Amino acid sequence: MASFSQQQPPVSDRFDEEALSDRWGDMSLEDEEEGVEAANTFQPNEVDGGKVYSVVGKFLTRKLIKVEYMRQVLASAWQPVMGLRVTELHANLFLFAFYHETDMLRVLQDGPWSFENHTLVCRQVCDGFLPGEVKLDTIDMWLQVYDLPMGYTSNVILEQVGNYVGSFIKCDDRQVGGPWKTFYRVRVAVPVDQPLKRRMKLIRRDKTWGWVNLKYERLHNFCYCCGMLGHLEKFCVKARVAGIRPELYPYGPWMRAGRPKGPRPIGASWLLPPVSDAPLPPKTRPHVGSSGVGGVADVHMVVSGDELEEDVVASSKRRRAGMVEEDVNRTTVPVTEEGVNDNVSKNLQMAGLGSQTRPSQ
Repeated sequence: MASFSQQQPPVSDRFDEEALSDRWGDMSLEDEEEGVEAANTFQPNEVDGGKVYSVVGKFLTRKLIKVEYMRQVLASAWQPVMGLRVTELHANLFLFAFYHETDMLRVLQDGPWSFENHTLVCRQVCDGFLPGEVKLDTIDMWLQVYDLPMGYTSNVILEQVGNYVGSFIKCDDRQVGGPWKTFYRVRVAVPVDQPLKRRMKLIRRDKTWGWVNLKYERLHNFCYCCGMLGHLEKFCVKARVAGIRPELYPYGPWMRAGRPKGPRPIGASWLLPPVSDAPLPPKTRPHVGSSGVGGVADVHMVVSGDELEEDVVASSKRRRAGMVEEDVNRTTVPVTEEGVNDNVSKNLQMAGLGSQTRPSQ
């Protein structure tokens, strides 16, 4: 009966392989290890004699970003004085080139920004680094700290709150000193790979404790189920698997700082009814946020932080299709019979144009 066995190479061949491996083990590509000294030839990135300030960023979304539309929306929101160029490095990674330092600082300091309600995570690219080497793992946001007891409102306490949420950056200088306030503002680098913090347990000197509640300014898409930035609860795997009812989600829209959207009563509680024989006051421009005054209201959408306010002007008839010059940002926005173009206004509002509206203290 025949038997099969693995044939071994001749003894001489085995010796040749061992000798060859020993020879290669002693070899090294010395020419690749030498390198080039470039310290004396370094030049900052300049265009036409001016320095270029580069910012790399990505959006917290899995959706495909409409690059051309995104360029237009963010340029309208940022309004860089010296201009802006946007380059797509690869899928969902973009390089924003500014030509004055103040234009770049406004984008970095006044954020977070967004496109179609998808948060933009961005950082400056310093000289000597590749855009792909910049870590995009945190977002600088203003945090509102509520329910701090008397005697626990110092900057030291606020810094501890900031480090509890993420990495403390600074306190709002406008809130230094003065009496006790409803809330205090802290600038925090919030990690994008962790759930948002809803509240913090504060232990007092007498060992009693209470909850300090937290709200976020200009908070865009996030999940009410898991608290993560970048997706909604209807696309959350945890929400699907757990089967939690929406009313039992631990997070909600109350984590967004600012006044609720929609019409707000202004002045009606303090105004007396007009006297019949008294002359009527002259017509004045209604207050921001009021409902229409006589006739059909011509509504101009004015972006302010994380909510959309309505600047209502009395009009006897609707404006025909045309162009409306915005007084706030001096940009031309197309108008239809129903008012300002929904897509442009909605994305400008979501991008974060204007200052953040905060509740009164």
